[in-house]
Amino acid sequence: MFKRIAVHIEKDSACPARTAVAAELAARFNAQLIGLYVSPALPRYPFDEAMLPAALYHEVRKQQTDDRKRCEQEFQQRAQAADVASQWRAPEGNAERVLALHARLADLLVLSQAGESADESSVDAAVMGTIVLSVGRPVLAVPRAARSSSAGKRILVCWDHGREAARALADAAPLLAQAEEIHALTLDPDGSAMRSRATVPGDLRAWFGAHGYVEPHIAERDTAGIRVGNAILNAASDYSCDLIVMGLYGHSRAREWILGGASREILKNMTVPVLFSH
Repeated sequence: MFKRIAVHIEKDSACPARTAVAAELAARFNAQLIGLYVSPALPRYPFDEAMLPAALYHEVRKQQTDDRKRCEQEFQQRAQAADVASQWRAPEGNAERVLALHARLADLLVLSQAGESADESSVDAAVMGTIVLSVGRPVLAVPRAARSSSAGKRILVCWDHGREAARALADAAPLLAQAEEIHALTLDPDGSAMRSRATVPGDLRAWFGAHGYVEPHIAERDTAGIRVGNAILNAASDYSCDLIVMGLYGHSRAREWILGGASREILKNMTVPVLFSH
């Protein structure tokens, strides 16, 4: 059950949409809503070697304070309108590390799809990927152009018999329990990689049934001539789904998280909210 939902708060244009989604979920699950605002750390004049001129330092600090206060006020107004308990946090540091750190004691972290402008938000596509792969909690990514604050009535689950997909199923349990319709999508079911992973036929339906979820519609599609990410998005559109549940794939190289191709495609082109798990 989602009892603590954290949402990234910033002055970027996508913040109202993701905050609305987070507040709606908090109200639905009677959860606490935690606003996470990350201020970039500045050199501590005059002790750092790379010091800023005093006037510039204080001007930047004032702007940060004004931005933080405005964001906090808007967050509290949305939480109050949704009638949910809220908590405000404004730590300093690197967004990639700070968001993951604070979200580890929440049940869900809500972020926005990275914007096309690199300077609009501190969470770009690379930062989001790193957070999902390191946070240890599911992350709900909300499209920049999201028009609805509700998600989870009609869910598309991406299922390939792998560890990440199984983790995603478990992490999405609160949403699956309330879903009206579920579609379980398997891509390239006749491929050698899929055959080596396949379990007992019918086990997926049995798993949903054992948990009391609605019986899933099993969908199988080939990706010949189409990218995996696009195949997933097409399926979500065809079934009128308002949420995608999937594992995020990646590996660590030289202390950096590298995402798989399908994960990058979804992060770039998502049209509905996506619950990522790793």
